[in-house]
Amino acid sequence: MVGKHISYSEWKNWYICPQYHKLTYIDKITQFDGKIHTAFGKAIHTVCEYTLSQPEDYRSSGKIKSLVKEQFLAELKALPQDMQAEAKKNFNLKEWLEKGIEIIPDLYTCLAEKFGKLGEDWEVLKAEEQLYEPITEFTDVDKKFKGFIDLVIMSKKDKKVHLIDWKTCSWGWQPQKKNDKILSYQLVFYKHFWSKKYDVDPKDIECHFVLLKRTAKAGKKAEFVRVTAAKKRTTDALALLTKALSNIEKKNYTKNRSACVSCKDRFGTCEFYKSKHCT
Repeated sequence: MVGKHISYSEWKNWYICPQYHKLTYIDKITQFDGKIHTAFGKAIHTVCEYTLSQPEDYRSSGKIKSLVKEQFLAELKALPQDMQAEAKKNFNLKEWLEKGIEIIPDLYTCLAEKFGKLGEDWEVLKAEEQLYEPITEFTDVDKKFKGFIDLVIMSKKDKKVHLIDWKTCSWGWQPQKKNDKILSYQLVFYKHFWSKKYDVDPKDIECHFVLLKRTAKAGKKAEFVRVTAAKKRTTDALALLTKALSNIEKKNYTKNRSACVSCKDRFGTCEFYKSKHCT
């Protein structure tokens, strides 16, 4: 079997189109190397990790500004040359940087409104918590689930662990996206495998996306979106995960033609549509 593990992203790509999964994860073909939006997202994720895991070092406004600038410029520099040129030509990079800086204090406010004061009411257990746990449900395929949880905290108020995943976006999510089942499965998987890793009752774990909104007004750039991960939803998600493992093992790479154009689970048209790799 190709690979010793599977992530949520890999599973989602298989779910959208098994043929797309084959091209990207097995044949190792990619048509996408990032753009300004992915550079911005990676930069903000890193800033969140640093400022929450080492608050005494990064919480001043001056250090936050320096860190956002440093990370954003580094991620832009890592883009392919044509994407760097496009970003400089078509986007106001100074404005993007300013919007990124505004997100961080709004995130702190959002966390305080939700959990209280850091250190007194809640504590950070881990930033960028790695999962690498065996998948034993409904399958005999020897494979592990791999993932990274952006933030794991313990709330002293409700005595629960909260798993948080950052989602950078422009102005927010529509209600339909907030309730999207397939999107929610990311945190369903995280909750299940984190509870197995530490032998914690799933009832004592809550899950949230936190939207970090670039174009929203200052003061409204962070928003919690709670994700429920009860027993039935977890069972359904694991069944789909193991279905993917079985089909990948059997090399069943069916093309999902309904996902070629305007797929709701990806942005727009498939990168391989009408290419030499997928006619």
